Amino acid sequence: HFFCSGFLVMLQITALKKENFNLKLRIYFMEERMQQKCDDSTEDIFKTVLYSFVLC
Repeated sequence: HFFCSGFLVMLQITALKKENFNLKLRIYFMEERMQQKCDDSTEDIFKTVLYSFVLC
């Protein structure tokens, strides 16, 4: 009985570690996408400002 419950706890810990890793990976890629979107929008702002200076 003790062996069985200890084994189940080990399985739960392993599953939680895997889930934790997957969540960290998702967060990493979400942050990368957010950074790319931010960089893109910043670039668009700079282009708009430069274009408006050229017109003046």
